[in-house]
Amino acid sequence: MSAAAFSQTWTPLNNTPSISAYNPTLLTDGTVMVQDGDNDVWWKLTPDKKGSYSNGTWKQLAKTPGYGPLYYASSVLPDGRVFTMGGEYNFGNNNWQNLGYMYDPVRDTWSQLTAPAAWTQMGDTGSIMLPQGKLLIADPLSNQCVIFDPATSTFGQPFTNGKADGNDEEGLVLLPNGNVLTVDAVKTPNSEIFNSTTLQWGAGGSTINNLVQDKTEEIGPMVLRPDGTVICFGGSQHNSVYNTKTGTWSAAPDFPSITAGQLDCADAPACLLPSGNVICATSPGFAQSGVVFFEWDGTKLNQVVGLPTSSGDTSFTGNFLTLPTGELLYTNQSPSMYLYTSKGTPDPSWYPSITASPSTVVPGSSYAISGLQFNGMSGASAYGDDQQNYTNYAQVRITNAKSGTVVYCRAFNPSTYAVQTGSKVVSTNFQVPKSIETGKSIIEVVCNGLASKPVTITVGPPLAASSVSVYQGTYVSGAVTDIAIADSKVYKAKSVLTPAGQTVSIEADFVLANSAISSITATASGSAMAGVTGQLYLYDFVGRTWVMVNAANFSTAQAGLTGSPTLAATRFVGPGNSVKAILRAIVPPRLTTAPFVLSADVIQINA
Repeated sequence: MSAAAFSQTWTPLNNTPSISAYNPTLLTDGTVMVQDGDNDVWWKLTPDKKGSYSNGTWKQLAKTPGYGPLYYASSVLPDGRVFTMGGEYNFGNNNWQNLGYMYDPVRDTWSQLTAPAAWTQMGDTGSIMLPQGKLLIADPLSNQCVIFDPATSTFGQPFTNGKADGNDEEGLVLLPNGNVLTVDAVKTPNSEIFNSTTLQWGAGGSTINNLVQDKTEEIGPMVLRPDGTVICFGGSQHNSVYNTKTGTWSAAPDFPSITAGQLDCADAPACLLPSGNVICATSPGFAQSGVVFFEWDGTKLNQVVGLPTSSGDTSFTGNFLTLPTGELLYTNQSPSMYLYTSKGTPDPSWYPSITASPSTVVPGSSYAISGLQFNGMSGASAYGDDQQNYTNYAQVRITNAKSGTVVYCRAFNPSTYAVQTGSKVVSTNFQVPKSIETGKSIIEVVCNGLASKPVTITVGPPLAASSVSVYQGTYVSGAVTDIAIADSKVYKAKSVLTPAGQTVSIEADFVLANSAISSITATASGSAMAGVTGQLYLYDFVGRTWVMVNAANFSTAQAGLTGSPTLAATRFVGPGNSVKAILRAIVPPRLTTAPFVLSADVIQINA
């Protein structure tokens, strides 16, 4: 062990609310959701215009009806909602209830979930997001697990599928191959691996050291490092390393004994740093005061200076969260919250990299962006077993070139939750905030505190509300001939004349009145369609966002030919849904100055 071997700093957050700060969770728009632990009160931290979390602002969110949990399953879902389920405590009562709620950050509302029928006391439940975008949940009172599907908000049938012992006190860590590792709390020193494709458990081998505290069965956090090793901190003084490349275990150095007692990491937090090191919090015995922090560098445990409150704190109340800035947010169930910064040089291969992104974005609109390593090298943050706040999903950050104002877009529906994806191209969608400044800007993708090289973009003006408009030019005449929709019809816009190189958008407002409606289709044709590209945008009035349905090209094989390519969507189904649609065609430069004629059947309602 090396004492205070690494240069690091702790910085207190300003203007924190007077709460028992617990379970900090990074939402997909760069804000941080924090619970007033053991209570129904939740808060949101928004970074300031320069991207500072220390100087950010706080806002109280909607309360959870009758649900004030402590030590429960939680996860950010692909669409940005937050899943919570179970709880060892509820408003301070140790009742192991099975309540669950899902938070919608766009609407600031909670909706109740119904637990699997047989799971009446879920308590301190473990959970982890699988690469496929579904949530694995482990019942602490048995060896059963269940899969939660965010797309339908439903649970599958509980299964055991070879699980060797009960799940109580066992943590979960995502591996580079998409599988999940756990260390058994009862059958020590055994480990198991969950195959995320077959949903089967199998042997993971002996952990060499006993990582479980004998009296409590508490275990420490497990964190995947960029080199493919998993550091498994012990609820005992022992630690072990799992090598994902060889499938073998090796012993790591023990925690030292100090004057106050033997240090351990029982039910305590740990987190990956941008440098590849892992910080963990220890105490001289479970629930004992006197927190000591270490950084694991792959070989040694290096002690780092603690907080001003460390002597009176215990490690099991602590939580870490990786922020897009590379700082770690640390909470300890008190109003005091700190940012931890440690020096180190990440390997260049760990950074996200953008390979395809829009050159122009519009406030309120949604786009796709793709590249490499959008999910990072690890889930990053970990706890013993009953607090989960992985951050292996992209944050999309736009900075205005003139003012330096930093905004985070709301990211949603990433192509995968796998980590260490290497040369595989992955993607995410993002919605540009309506309040964003226009003009030249840069866009970055950030994961676990590592940002991609910036790409230059232009933030254009908001989409116009007129029925027909030309972007990068003047408004042109045109109108939708029909508005009211009762049955399946085709609604046509007038032909639009626009110079080459301009962008034409034709918009239509309507309300779905027929419950049999199943899809919305847009078609376009023109006198010279070759090389013309287009997109179909739909406006979700409930979610208050433009959604690009897809990026299919409007094109024909040869210049001068007409065509009627089609874009289709199966969105906004059901009666009474207000919808706005845009068909946007981008006309390429021509050798002549003759105007391009776009005739568009803008909207077709298919029953």
